[in-house]
Amino acid sequence: MTLELRELDESVALVTGGGQGLGFAFVEVLVKNGAYVSLLDINEDNGNKAISRLKTKFETSDKVLFIKCDVTNENEFEDAFKNTIKKFGKINIVINNAGIMTKYITSWEQAIDINFKAVVRGTILGLKYIENKVDNMSAVINIGSITGLSSSILPIYQSTKRAVVEFTKSIGCVYNARENGNHIRIMCICPGPTFDGLDIEGKKKLEHKMKVFITSGEENPDEKRKILVQSSEYIQASFLYVMKNGKTGEVWISENEESPRLSKLNNFY
Repeated sequence: MTLELRELDESVALVTGGGQGLGFAFVEVLVKNGAYVSLLDINEDNGNKAISRLKTKFETSDKVLFIKCDVTNENEFEDAFKNTIKKFGKINIVINNAGIMTKYITSWEQAIDINFKAVVRGTILGLKYIENKVDNMSAVINIGSITGLSSSILPIYQSTKRAVVEFTKSIGCVYNARENGNHIRIMCICPGPTFDGLDIEGKKKLEHKMKVFITSGEENPDEKRKILVQSSEYIQASFLYVMKNGKTGEVWISENEESPRLSKLNNFY
């Protein structure tokens, strides 16, 4: 898969949870492909460090903006959209990436607020602030997880990520797009576990741990199911693939560093 999509040149993206991890990977590949990016994160230190890294790597200071934002705060979140437009003049792409992984039922209300409610709000704000015209490079991308497509032992995380999948499929479906006069694509990407900088032993341990999390809730766990830790670069390429090829309402699975594939409507796997 390619890491170039020059059609993104001069576009403007807003990425939640962009200070580290997957969020930063999306920010980085957008800047690399010529986009202006508004990076939202609740952690000011992570946000400032991310901006510094981008400015050093790409020798640019006018294409990135950090906005400290709590996506569970309705006013803060909408102000981030307004401030992005004030800075860059428009918004073309919204990536609702901010999320937290919780074990069992810890912090369940916070997880629902961040993982699902903020995604719904971010999608609605995207529909409000992205220019409503036929444009192949305009989109709302909601970040789910393969955990949301599995029978995991993470009840709150799994449920919120599955809710993101179902919400995206419904609000982005052709019927809703047509009936509501919406020309903006709304899609979902469900990545597998993604971490950089692990040695071989660390990667094996994490892959075993993630396989336990992801499959142990099944009645008959598939011992042959492959769960590989993948790189940020792979996720970046997957994102570009979906941006170029995806249609509204689609849910894409991006795991094991294989080519992204569409989930099945009634049978995820």
